Amino acid sequence: MSQLRVIYRLSDKGEKKEKLPEISNRACLDDFLRHFAPGEVSIIADNVGDETLAWLQGYGFASVTRTSLGNSGSFWKCYTDALEQDDDTAIYFVENDYLHREGARQVLLEGLAIADYVTLYDHPDKYLHDGPNPFVRDGGEHTVVKLTRSCHWKYTNSTTMTFAAKAGTLRKDRRFFQNFTVGLIPGKLPGLRRFQPKRVPDDFSIFRLLARWKGRRLASPIPSWSAHGETAYIPPFFLDAYRAELDAGRASV
Repeated sequence: MSQLRVIYRLSDKGEKKEKLPEISNRACLDDFLRHFAPGEVSIIADNVGDETLAWLQGYGFASVTRTSLGNSGSFWKCYTDALEQDDDTAIYFVENDYLHREGARQVLLEGLAIADYVTLYDHPDKYLHDGPNPFVRDGGEHTVVKLTRSCHWKYTNSTTMTFAAKAGTLRKDRRFFQNFTVGLIPGKLPGLRRFQPKRVPDDFSIFRLLARWKGRRLASPIPSWSAHGETAYIPPFFLDAYRAELDAGRASV
C-alpha cells in the first residue's frame, strides 16, 4: 500500500504550553515537508491570519482551506474530507506542532500493514509510574511487540489526534470520532451515549472505546518516529536521534 493523503491542520491560535524551540507553525510544516511531498498534503488552516494564509499558498499543496471552526470542529472537517477518499487510501491526520524523523513516511505505511490505526508518536505517558494513564502499571502497558522492515512496534492504548488509518476504517468508525469531537448528532450508536460538542477532542476516549467495542488495534513505533513539541511530553530517545539526523543532513550539503 503506497497511496497516502495527508490532512494537515494548523491554526494561529492554540493553548499556551511550554514547547521546544523548534516548534512554530512554519518550522514544523517545513520539517514535515522534508518527509512528505506537498502534492499529497491538504491544509486545513483554521483561524489563521492573512499573512499565514499567504505563505501557505506558496508551497504547492493539493489544497489549502481556510476555516474558523476551532479545535474539534477543524478536526471534524479533516475527518469528513478524508471520507471522500477510496477505502484503501491511507490518511494521515497531522497537527501543527509535531516533528518527524527521517523515514517517517515509510514507517507510517509499514505500521498500517499491522494495525488499524497508527501513530508515529511513542507517548511518554506509557512509561510513567503512577502517571495520568490508567492503563499503565509499574511504568509500562500490557502489549504485543511486532517487527516491520524499519522498526519494532507495540500495540498501545491511546494517542493524540495526529494519527493514520485507511479511509475505509475511518468510514466504519465515524460515529466514535464524531461523538468525542463535535458531538453525536442525529441517531445514536447502541451502547454509546450522546455527547455534547467538545472544545478539544477527547482522543483518549476515542481510542479506548475503539479498542474495547470494535477490537481496533493502535500501533506506535519504539522508539518514536515523531514528537509532540510540548516539552513535558517528549518521547524517549527522540531528540538525540532527530537532532543527529539534522546535523548529518547539514554536513552532507
